[in-house]
Parts: sequence; structure tokens; C-alpha cells
Amino acid sequence: MPTIKTSKEEILQKSLLLIWEKGYHYTSIGDLAATLGMAKSHFYYYFKDKEDLMKEILSYMLEQFTQMLKRIVENPELDTAGKLQKLASKMARFYDFNGYSNGCLMANTALECYTQKAKMPSEKEGLMANAELESVGKEYSFLPIVRQFFSTFIEYLTRIYGERYPTEEASKMAIQAVQEFEGALLLTRLFREENYLKQALERIANR
Repeated sequence: MPTIKTSKEEILQKSLLLIWEKGYHYTSIGDLAATLGMAKSHFYYYFKDKEDLMKEILSYMLEQFTQMLKRIVENPELDTAGKLQKLASKMARFYDFNGYSNGCLMANTALECYTQKAKMPSEKEGLMANAELESVGKEYSFLPIVRQFFSTFIEYLTRIYGERYPTEEASKMAIQAVQEFEGALLLTRLFREENYLKQALERIANR
């Protein structure tokens, strides 16, 4: 395979799209190398392993997302309604990958890499004993970035709603809006129907 000279940012962008489409565990180093047009050995020049790559991808996505939110919230030319409308418009474009059919990369990653299963009681403990949840797999190094992504989303939405409502109420509204948005993305992905997302964005903008 001929090697193609490329920047690290371009590697992150192309790898992000591939993993967003296939999922973290279903994307191999070979898949990434083929998409990037480079030998596997060249991949390891930039990243020590796939987990290291994913950490940088999600950090890159978080940075882009945070900058987008900051530009909206700190724009002196926009009033509260203007900020919410701008946010809804930007969010629609930010997640428009394959017609929203791939959902939210951050949420997908959380579900894929931080799942739980029921630890059933033993026969000796009896059927009436409560089942407990235990984590499956390891705590990936990039999962704190996923948490930071959603915390940042809530933080900036709270700042916008806080221009109209008391802080505590604004915070509750922001959390509800993020929950609604992520749920709408999931339904849009499941049913291939964009109206779920459009309606959620309208509600976020009109609170």
C-alpha cells in the first residue's frame, strides 16, 4: 500500500468518521490504516495503540464542540433567543453525519465501552436475593473525556438559559435539554426519521 503524507489533524478527522460509523470495537488498526492510506507501522508512529488514538479523537471533538459553544455564548451580538437558535442550527450541522444515522459518537462510545451486566445471586443465596450490577471490561482512558463532553454541553446551555431563568432552574433545563437531544438522536438513528431530532432542537431553542 502506498503511504500518503498527511497531518495528524487529518488523521484524527478521518479516523473519527470511521469510528463514528463502525464503532470503537469494530474498527481495527487495519481498517484505520486502509482509510488513512498508510501502513500499520506508520500508524504507530503517531499513536501507541487504538485506545490512544480514541483518546485524541475524543479530545479533538471536545475541543471543537467547546469552541463552537463558546463562540455562541460569548457573542455580544446575539440575545438569548438568538443564541438558542444559533445553537440549534449548529448542533444540527455538528451531528449531520450520514443523515444522523450514526447517532452521537460520545454517547455511542459510552454505551459501547462502559456497559454493565447483572451479577445474579448464587443458588445458595436464593432466588429472592437482589441482583447486583458489575462493570464489564476496563475503565478506558478516554471515558473521562466523554463525561467532560456532556458536562460542557450542560454548562454552556445553563449559561444561556441563565440569562432568562434562575441558575438552579436553568441548570435543570439544560440537563433536560441534553437528555432530550440525545434521546432524539437515538430515535432518529433507530427509525431513520429526522423529525425526532428537529423537534428536540426546536424545543431546546424555544425554552
